[in-house]
Amino acid sequence: MGVWNKLFGGAEGCREAMRESYEKHAQLARQGQLGAVETPHNCGLYGALGSRYMAGGKPKPEVLLWGELVPFLVMREDVGLKALVEYVVYQEYQPGNADVSWLRQAINSALRSCVDSERIALAGMGLVNQVAWCALLESDVRERIDRGMLQLGEQ
Repeated sequence: MGVWNKLFGGAEGCREAMRESYEKHAQLARQGQLGAVETPHNCGLYGALGSRYMAGGKPKPEVLLWGELVPFLVMREDVGLKALVEYVVYQEYQPGNADVSWLRQAINSALRSCVDSERIALAGMGLVNQVAWCALLESDVRERIDRGMLQLGEQ
């Protein structure tokens, strides 16, 4: 797909651009060019979403971006990438071109089964900042994130 289609090709162009951005950032991490302590997968997710926001003129601070990425970070790598791509389509092409039911299930399932209390507390940054996936949360998952933030505050 050409550059024109990636920029102006609607949902499919967005998906292609996100997958390519992920691969570029993951490859840079594998080559040690990012100097990151994160895995190549995590760098790929962070780089793809961060670059998308930068390209749209809406850069986000690092801590907010990591909070927004939590559901995708705790998924299996292949599912995490697919879900992040669909999430960006959901944000940009509300929701007509996104597989919203699958995305809702993937996000809730990932956050429901996450055993890392620090990741759940970090998801609270997404909740506090009302990132787009908040609208997809089921009540038990929202309550779990709230409890995680409270527990972190007590430590």
